[in-house]
Amino acid sequence: MKTVNDYSAKTDSERIEAALKDAENGIFYLPRRSCETEPERDYWLIDRAILIPADTTVILQNCKIKLSDSCRDNFFRSANCGIGIDPIQPIDNIHIKGIGHCVLEGADHPRATGDGGKILANPCPKRSEDLLQYADWISDEHRAAGVTVFDEEHSHSFGTDAGKSGESQFGDWRGIGILFAKATHFSIENLSIVCSHGWGISLEDCSFGNVEKIEFDSCMEKTVDGMRQNTENQDGIDLRNGCHDIVISDITGGTGDDLIALTAIADRRKPRPDGAVEHTTHIMSNDWEKRDPNIHDIVIRNVVGYSKGGICFIIRLLPANAKIWNVVIDGVVDTSPEGFDPGGVLLLGSGDGEYGKNPVDGMRYITVSNMICNSHRGIIVGGYISDSSFSNIVNRNQDTSVITIYRKDGFRNIELSNLVSVNGRIVEERVK
Repeated sequence: MKTVNDYSAKTDSERIEAALKDAENGIFYLPRRSCETEPERDYWLIDRAILIPADTTVILQNCKIKLSDSCRDNFFRSANCGIGIDPIQPIDNIHIKGIGHCVLEGADHPRATGDGGKILANPCPKRSEDLLQYADWISDEHRAAGVTVFDEEHSHSFGTDAGKSGESQFGDWRGIGILFAKATHFSIENLSIVCSHGWGISLEDCSFGNVEKIEFDSCMEKTVDGMRQNTENQDGIDLRNGCHDIVISDITGGTGDDLIALTAIADRRKPRPDGAVEHTTHIMSNDWEKRDPNIHDIVIRNVVGYSKGGICFIIRLLPANAKIWNVVIDGVVDTSPEGFDPGGVLLLGSGDGEYGKNPVDGMRYITVSNMICNSHRGIIVGGYISDSSFSNIVNRNQDTSVITIYRKDGFRNIELSNLVSVNGRIVEERVK
């Protein structure tokens, strides 16, 4: 059995690509790195994404893949998509499987972090005192008062491409760890994703697949050259418009942003083609006349973790100008440590703001069961949910209820059973 270690080339990316072309029967093996000329490094250092063609299974064996400081790209991407590839064609039967302990780790000096709405900065301080000293986007009023506000703290994200001519000054889909688009019959399993540059895994218009046994370790910051730098939008797993018939299971650890997000955001901004990078974290077009904007038939189970960034949720369902239906969420344990104040456990919809309008029938046929909450917000209903059920949920936090509703008629035809809170508060309405 040939592996990447049987090939020689100038760079690890070239070795991997040469081996991938020779993969026998669609099976590609990537073990721990071995190289006679550089024996001290046992991990793979890549300069660009590993592209997975149709009918291919990538098997990682007790190895680590790290992005180099020159890499502004994904770890893995379905081979049907990339910069300027328009239109993206469907791809079938692609798989990534880890055996043993397999790690995907971000660069020491990332060229870009954050999503398509975040401006790159270098430095991009995390601590307020460093922001006040080094960040030129802090208002004179706030600098004089010695305080910063949320927008100033989260509008920028670290990247060494900041200020460089010819380079995008925003994050984009190249910062996603694993990116599949229009993939069917796929799987991603048994990986650890550490210090991702953006979302860990993103699926766009994908179906009939599973993502399982994934561990995350990101916290919306990274120490670079002795300074704590802000690194935005480190979601774990994101399902985007058009996804359906997918199982997500056995997810652990912590992320800088949402751990799992189902975001059917059908934005109505200026149309962009497939493969565009400027101001977008999506590799696919936003032409909703040609694309399905919805998400449906999803199972999420056995999730043990929390949002380490402190402002987001373990699970988020967000339909904006689109709909989400037939979702099962079963077995969620909020592992937020005592004294830590994360965003919350489950967010269902949001206000009609930057993402778009939450349809009245935007979330239906959702079941939530076997959940333990410990965050200062439990289950938040920011949009509209109907024809759904919540059962076997325990809230450990004294300062919140199990469910909080922020919309008039936001909670319609809902079955509740076995909901328990340490403070006796089960359902509260905060309708403005």
